[in-house]
Amino acid sequence: MVAPGLYPRSGPRPTSSEAERTFYRELSAQLPEGWIAWHSLRFRNDSGEEGEGDFVIVAPDQGVLVIEVKGGAIEVRDGCWIQNGQKMEQAPRSQALGFQAGLRRKLEAIGVQRVPWFAVVSAFPDTPRGRDVTEGAVSGALITQEEIPYLQKSLVALANRLLADKWFPRQPEWLDALHGLWCETWRPKLAPGRRAELREHELIQLDRDQCKLLDCLGKSKRMLVTGGPGTGKTLLARELCDRLQQRGPGPQYLCWTRALAAEMRAGGLEGARTIREFAADLLEAAGVAVQDGAPREQWTSDTWNLLPLLAGTEALPLLEKKPDAIVVDEGQDFSRDDWELVREYMGAPIIWAFADSGQAFWDDRGIPEELFPASYELERRYRCPEPLARFADLYREDAAGEPDAELLSDLAAQEVLRVVKAPSESSLPDKVALEIKKATSAGVDPGDIAVLTLGGQTRSDLGVADEVGTFDVVRADDPRAGQHVVADTFLRFKGLERPWIIVTELSRATDRYDVRMHVALTRATVSCVVVATHHEVREDPRLAAVVDHRPE
Repeated sequence: MVAPGLYPRSGPRPTSSEAERTFYRELSAQLPEGWIAWHSLRFRNDSGEEGEGDFVIVAPDQGVLVIEVKGGAIEVRDGCWIQNGQKMEQAPRSQALGFQAGLRRKLEAIGVQRVPWFAVVSAFPDTPRGRDVTEGAVSGALITQEEIPYLQKSLVALANRLLADKWFPRQPEWLDALHGLWCETWRPKLAPGRRAELREHELIQLDRDQCKLLDCLGKSKRMLVTGGPGTGKTLLARELCDRLQQRGPGPQYLCWTRALAAEMRAGGLEGARTIREFAADLLEAAGVAVQDGAPREQWTSDTWNLLPLLAGTEALPLLEKKPDAIVVDEGQDFSRDDWELVREYMGAPIIWAFADSGQAFWDDRGIPEELFPASYELERRYRCPEPLARFADLYREDAAGEPDAELLSDLAAQEVLRVVKAPSESSLPDKVALEIKKATSAGVDPGDIAVLTLGGQTRSDLGVADEVGTFDVVRADDPRAGQHVVADTFLRFKGLERPWIIVTELSRATDRYDVRMHVALTRATVSCVVVATHHEVREDPRLAAVVDHRPE
């Protein structure tokens, strides 16, 4: 006989759905006494039919609730289901009804003669209750954001309403069969390559709060948007540029990282430039020679640092036409002279800036907040799986301590962070190459992997290499980066992301180790591996705790 409770006992099965993880956490604390619940119950019939239920819950003496969980902003528009602004391929209830019917056929096929009544329920943990989602088929069979804190009460009410006076067999064979299916069909929910593909689909969407922020465009011409890593700042900046493009002349997008500017251009934002590239373009357009006319690739660091000031005094006065809008990304890394160039350029009526002070690498840089009378802080994180984001938070300036047992369990259960030890610094490349091979063998595309060193370009071996093992690698701003493994410094990769991140060469960090590690870890959208020597692990108790943790 199956014991009451929630399965798995230790945590949800691997899933990229934060909504499912939220539902699991609440269910683990609020499952009514005597009830049985399974997360991610899968089946496969002899005919090849497959199905998966997000949650299957047994209410004793009543029947079974099949819960389909959908995250993000859900609404019904003109009869179509919309998730985060995108039309859904299939209505949530239709998916669950298909699973329910297939599961019944599977139980009958394995010899279960008497099956209880199954009722379908939709759960939208991120969506408040409103007329946009409570009409039609889901009416009376829905759990929304407001009900999540009172999930136990909601489940009991749903069972009483949907399963009242329904057939409930007393023989336990069907219950044992359900549990057997859950155990029998267990496997990681998504292969690594599929996990990367799904996360890419999830991360290109805007949620309702983000859309509301962009709706402020008509009211706030000057806006500073702040938020931690993975809160969607660059995604919003890009969407803002697209909206501004539809209203008139194209906006000027400016950022700090050259690779990010290149990625924006590759994605169709042709005018995207770093602030220093932008200054160089202004000087070139004005016919001002730089460094005695030497080509850009020969310019020194001192020359690049002087460009914004030189452009503001020598080039801007000659500029006949300025854009109607400026969008600044990575604003926390702009120097005083960079901001002075933006200030001189502020004939534009619309200027929005996006920044994260927690990722500022230089102490003498930051946002001149007096330029922005309005501000908005993004709080919800999208990029990193939440346990990895929480672990990365331990490297923020205001953090202290080591990961607790719950965080360590979440990291292991969701397979989002591993620490691989190398016997010596000279063995790091081989260990990194092995991790790349493991990922690609599991279906991960090379273009979904980045190897990030904590050292600078002059102190790194892997960050300047052309090969790692048998794999060709390129820099983050290389035109071929989309098809190859990237090997670069954490700083040159700032503002970018990839599903699979490998962090290494920890001891090459000459200063600000925690900032470097925080930036590197938060580039991952699926999973991260830290490849470190025994000495480097001992020097960082947070990594040591991950190594020492043994899942129950």
